[in-house]
Amino acid sequence: MSGVERGQGSFQDLRERLDALGFRPSKKLGQNFLVDTNLLRLIADELELEGQSVLEIGAGPGALTHALALRARRVLAVEVDHRLQDFLEEEVSSWGEARGRVRVLRSSALQGQDLHPDLMAALQEEGMGDRDYVCVSNLPYSISGPMLAALCLSACPPREMLCLCQWEMGERILAKPGGRDYGSLSALLGLAWKMKLVRRVGKQVFRPRPGVDSALLRLGPRDKSLLEEPRELRLGFARFLQQLFAARRKQLRSGLTQMLGRSPEPAFQASGLDASWLTLRPEALDPDQLKAIFLATRLDPGGEDL
Repeated sequence: MSGVERGQGSFQDLRERLDALGFRPSKKLGQNFLVDTNLLRLIADELELEGQSVLEIGAGPGALTHALALRARRVLAVEVDHRLQDFLEEEVSSWGEARGRVRVLRSSALQGQDLHPDLMAALQEEGMGDRDYVCVSNLPYSISGPMLAALCLSACPPREMLCLCQWEMGERILAKPGGRDYGSLSALLGLAWKMKLVRRVGKQVFRPRPGVDSALLRLGPRDKSLLEEPRELRLGFARFLQQLFAARRKQLRSGLTQMLGRSPEPAFQASGLDASWLTLRPEALDPDQLKAIFLATRLDPGGEDL
């Protein structure tokens, strides 16, 4: 019987079995396990998973993994903590028919700012290497921003994502132009997916309890998605955003002149962009406007690629 099926007392049972192994959750790895069975079902049911391949990052002891395996065609469950890897594989072995749908990948999901090579190889081996998968994850708080950016910029980003992240991170991701939380991550992800808040999640549904609430976010398909662009262009755009928002208090004209080493006005004129944008700060421009500026200055024959 899985952690999902045990109902009330499931965490007590899970904790007893983990205690027997001498396991204690790691603050460094951001381990806060989701133990509410109703929320586990809500997450697993939010996307139509029948026939889908799913990437789960940070599978932990496997409660969400099992809920996904009952619904999806295939689950690639990534777990970096060697203390949990054997436990997770033992859990999977007890899931009857669903066990054949799960592959446990003993690896980190990240290497630096990119997806780990082991994860990239596994995505290819599982037939998920052409955006043919969805990502569902209770993201460790410490890596949620870098992880979402890495997925967006990878050679094979997910078609859709459903993720739990720290509430403040959710505010950053969903921030609109003009807001104090709007920045390079908001613009990057906003061009890749259509984003929405599914619900706010209280800290009481996790063990150990985190210090703050979480946000359950859905990042769905978007028209004219950044994901349709070549990876090199996506990487260049991400660098452009980071440089631009590093000088977010400057007017765009000043920030671009510093970045380009020349006036941006000829590029604006050649591309037919509104020159009045140059008097605004980066935080006032929406993701599509920022991409248009990036393309105009990138393709300006008077300069070099950013």
